[in-house]
Parts: sequence; structure tokens; C-alpha cells
Amino acid sequence: MDISKKIMKKLKREYYNIYNEFYEVNKYRKMKNILHHGIARIEHINRVGKLTFYTSKLLKLDYISSTRGALMHDFFIKEDLSKKEALKHHPQIALKNSKKYFTVNKIEEDIITKHMFPITKQKPKYKESILVCICDKLVSCYEFIRFKINIQANLIMMFIINTLYS
Repeated sequence: MDISKKIMKKLKREYYNIYNEFYEVNKYRKMKNILHHGIARIEHINRVGKLTFYTSKLLKLDYISSTRGALMHDFFIKEDLSKKEALKHHPQIALKNSKKYFTVNKIEEDIITKHMFPITKQKPKYKESILVCICDKLVSCYEFIRFKINIQANLIMMFIINTLYS
């Protein structure tokens, strides 16, 4: 096994050691069944978590707090708030849920409550918070575009199939 594969394997194991703490909580696992940008919310959180983990390691930031904050930033389920409230109020609900199940430090709290900047007016205080904010936007854009393209491709295929078999 070459050195880069060994490093990636070690990093992946390190990431999942952080992730597993969260996945052990039943309420956290319930996010597998909630759509978010066209995929399960837990998939979105995992993507943000991975991108944050690798980037914060590269930038020599507090990668554990960054990753943990990323893994808690959207920790809410349907029962926690209405769809109308979700955009602006979900950071507070995510923080409440996170504090109920996990120990949350000040960097992680800042990440959770400010990841929606500039929609929510509070600016991130830490470099780690800014990083998660950016990673969340990047992942959201990727998911949104991928989901939209997928829908359009499916519609085109349905049109073609209907035209051929009509």
C-alpha cells in the first residue's frame, strides 16, 4: 500500500471516530429519513463534516471542534420545528438538541448557531465557524445543483419514454 493510501485510510478512520459518537444517538440517526437538498439530512451533515474535517486539518485549525460543530449544525428533525421556521430558527434548535445529547464547547456552539450567516445576522466568531459556514454553503450548492440536474434528467427520460411508447 502506498503512503497516500495509508494516510487517507488513517484520516478516514480518524473522521469516523468523531462521527460515530453522533451516530450512536437514536435521534441523530432519525435524520436518515428526512430530506434535505434532495438527499437525507444525515448525508448532507456527513458531507459537510468530511469537507470540514479535511480542510481544518489542512489549515491546522481545531479540527475536532470544527468537525463536531459541522456534525451538529443541522441536528434537528421534523418534530422540532415547522418548515416555515426551519431556515432562520433551526440553528437554535440544533444547538438545543446538541446540548441535550453531547458536550458542546464554545467553538462548536458558535459553529451551530452561526452557520447560516449571512441569512442569520450574527457573524461567526472563530475561524472554525467561518470554515463550517463556507463548507456548508459549498456542499449545499453541490447538492442543490446535483438534485436539480437529476430531476431534469428524469423528466427528460420520462418524456422520451412516453413519446416512444405512446
